Amino acid sequence: MSELDDLLPKLTQDNLPDSIPQKLNYVKESIRHNTREAYLADINDFEKKKGFPLPATPQDIASYLELCALDYNPRTLQRRLTAIRLWHRLKQHPDPTDNELVQKTMKGIINVHGRPRNQAAAIRLNDLDRLIEYLVNQNSIYATRNQALLLVGFFGAFRCSELLSLQWKQVQFVDEGMIITLPRSKTDQAGEGAECTIPFGTANRCPVRHLLDWKKESRCHTGPVFRPISKTGKILERAMSQKYWMQLIRDIARGAGLPQADQISSHSLRRGFATEAARLGAPMAAIRKHGRWLCDKTVLEYIEAGRRFQDSAVNFLFDF
Repeated sequence: MSELDDLLPKLTQDNLPDSIPQKLNYVKESIRHNTREAYLADINDFEKKKGFPLPATPQDIASYLELCALDYNPRTLQRRLTAIRLWHRLKQHPDPTDNELVQKTMKGIINVHGRPRNQAAAIRLNDLDRLIEYLVNQNSIYATRNQALLLVGFFGAFRCSELLSLQWKQVQFVDEGMIITLPRSKTDQAGEGAECTIPFGTANRCPVRHLLDWKKESRCHTGPVFRPISKTGKILERAMSQKYWMQLIRDIARGAGLPQADQISSHSLRRGFATEAARLGAPMAAIRKHGRWLCDKTVLEYIEAGRRFQDSAVNFLFDF
């Protein structure tokens, strides 16, 4: 019952042009892949691991929440309620999550067990310099790729999915730097596209020159830009996976001696760009445009983090 096709039923399209698949799951495609996978895991946890029935009653769900309250972050439980709600609505069953017992149980769990979000540590410019210096001293094809990865990821403010899916055909080198065209991203599911403009930088902070170095050394001019490299130094054909990249960036951070290495994630470069740009005085509109953020709230969080010392009221007391 908890198979993905049951969670998001197939819609069959007949008499379509040859260029379009005969069976398209439009309902499934309305939700991002990673979100679908998370919802599927949530449904499986509710039904198979914890043994609750589907369709469920409000009492079932309240019992499930109480059972999981000590083991899961309340944000995880809220997402599981969303997955359960979606399952019932798509199956045309009454929504048991829209019930006072469920809502009050969830509110009580939040009040008792609520905790701050685990946020990725921002990679600041000084951190970035340490990472690049560590890689420069290695002088290998791995180091060439990794320098380009870090610098393009940071100065492009790329999401993990954008960085790892990048193809050479999306990169245009021009006199001033490079223009990277993003055909689709997390906030552009309609595929309208966006451009990321990155000018030439200075010395070891130049993402353009480092990407050109990687292109020359890898001899790959088509297909994925960032690829795994085997232990024998062979560049593989496929794109780098998110798991591979997560482990790689943490290994580099540990090797460079960053004190917050265990808090580094694929999001640390994007967060670091916004935080540092704000600290150095870039206007919010420019940060938001470059990072392709749709929500002011997220950008404001990064700006506040970047300027928390400059904007501290304590400074007025020191100057008195």
